[in-house]
Amino acid sequence: MQIFSFFDAGLCGATPPLPDFPDLSVGLQLCVIPATAGLGHACHHVFLRAGDMQSGIVSAPAEWWACLRGGLRVLSAGQELAALAGGDVFTPQSGQPVMLQAVLDSVLVRTVPQAGSRPGTPSFVVIEPGEPDWAQRLHAHDTIWATCYRGTLCLQWRATRGTAGVRTVYLQPGMAFAPERYDDYCIDAMVPGAGLLCCARSPVGEAEPALVLPRAA
Repeated sequence: MQIFSFFDAGLCGATPPLPDFPDLSVGLQLCVIPATAGLGHACHHVFLRAGDMQSGIVSAPAEWWACLRGGLRVLSAGQELAALAGGDVFTPQSGQPVMLQAVLDSVLVRTVPQAGSRPGTPSFVVIEPGEPDWAQRLHAHDTIWATCYRGTLCLQWRATRGTAGVRTVYLQPGMAFAPERYDDYCIDAMVPGAGLLCCARSPVGEAEPALVLPRAA
């Protein structure tokens, strides 16, 4: 199990270098999942103030953007391609220059697959206290990583290889986890409406549409 947090990126004023996103200079960007994690994806949270705007953004192949909260407009050649609110995902066309405009104070997750990796599929899910078997559902959809965007979740795991014993981490917004293939884990919501943004091989909840939140308030 790998645990990540944008708090590790230096919220005390230090913005990490972003070699993966040389074209995006708007907002405060903090690394959640670095390319060095070996997951095939880099993931950054971008904090935008209302009115922040940048043009000339060119996305990498199979990149996707997820709006955690706020409101964003994506435009190209003067036309609006998408209006994103909390819980919306946008997949920009590779090589197409776009403009990003924050209508409200917003948080954007930008994730880019590394060369040679399989792109992940984003899904927003909400977990309620006492709901069973969420770890099994995430595992069934081959979850690569998941980041908490709302509430608090308790993650417990026992690695089947390596250190013995059960480990516990409380996930809060800005924290993510990536299960290893052999991890035995469970995840429980500590408050109603705790939310995860999942990057998986297949959409989480695809066979159970009610589990997927298309828009998160």
